[in-house]
Amino acid sequence: MNSSYPKASTEATDFVAEQSGRSAFRFSHPRPSVGNSRHPTNQVPVGTPVKNRPRGRVLIAILMILACSAGAFTVWDSLFRYRAYGVVTGRIIDVTVPIDGVLTSVLVREGDIVREETQLAKVVDLEFEQQLARVTDELRIADATLQAEIAKVQWQSRVDDTEMSKSIAELYESTSRMQDEFGSLNLLQDQLERAKKLHLKGASSPLDLSRFTIQEAAKQEQLNSIKDEVLVLKERARRAAESPRLGVEQIQPLIAKSEMLLNEISRLRARIDQGNLRSPVNGTVLRRYRPTGECIQSNDILFSVLEESSLEVELFLPQQLSDRYKPGDTIHLRIEPFNELVPCEVVSIGAEHRCPPENIEVFYRSHVKLLPIRVKPSAAFSGDKRLSVGAIAKLPHFGRIL
Repeated sequence: MNSSYPKASTEATDFVAEQSGRSAFRFSHPRPSVGNSRHPTNQVPVGTPVKNRPRGRVLIAILMILACSAGAFTVWDSLFRYRAYGVVTGRIIDVTVPIDGVLTSVLVREGDIVREETQLAKVVDLEFEQQLARVTDELRIADATLQAEIAKVQWQSRVDDTEMSKSIAELYESTSRMQDEFGSLNLLQDQLERAKKLHLKGASSPLDLSRFTIQEAAKQEQLNSIKDEVLVLKERARRAAESPRLGVEQIQPLIAKSEMLLNEISRLRARIDQGNLRSPVNGTVLRRYRPTGECIQSNDILFSVLEESSLEVELFLPQQLSDRYKPGDTIHLRIEPFNELVPCEVVSIGAEHRCPPENIEVFYRSHVKLLPIRVKPSAAFSGDKRLSVGAIAKLPHFGRIL
């Protein structure tokens, strides 16, 4: 019984120490087991703290190392990795509509490749459409009037020809009658002369002489009437031949009116055709600005088209690199999103120094003047759709990507 007292006393002492201790290391202090109470060499003294590893300090040190590395990389990337920066530019053409109207249809989408004269959209102007319909109706009326006038001229011409032919025929007939009467008159005159001679010889009676005299006088009167008729018919035939004929002069105003209406229709159709928007160049549709069904005013921009093979890089060189390149040289640039360097040919050198654009101004000193040069990417990269306007180009300091 006495041998168990020290054991109970030890357990009570440990329990009191664990409950009353306020040290930060009390939870890390292992509680002695009952089985080990017989081996006093394995027990930890009461109140002695156990050392713990400084895990928080290690994490903070790692974070500080990463932050310093990121800062160093940023400084190296902005100051030492690249010597010059530039921007990808291209010839962007804004396609505008020259007339007011309604955008009835759009035939392309953003990103489509179009050829020159490819129709992009259609804008309808109802006012011009109504004018075209009205002028077309007027042309139909003018054509009908012209055809009627032509028929009238042809009829009048045939009437005039018939009248002239009739006058000539009657003239010929009267002339023939006049010749017959001349013959008859000559015969009567011969008979009258014989009658006179016989009367002088007493071979004929006075009654025969009187009868031939009366017949000769009557025939002379008839011949004179025929002569007058021939003169009248000759004058009639002359007037019929010399009278003006209805022709082009009479229908010329109607022809001019029809031509005027045809020209007006051509102008209206040309004006309406301006609503059929076509691509001015070969290229790619970058943006569409208006939806279908919207009212459009003249000179509103409907599309932006990037001209084919017009992509270039405007590179801004610092003073120390101003005289290093000349047209025809090849330089290699880092252009996103390409992983490899892009070979570019120097096209032209700027005439004056100027400030870089805002998107690359952060890479240079404030208000610094730089020399712009224009370089053109090789054909293998300029035709790649990943090369876009506004991308940043960088000239590596060491001639390769690091």
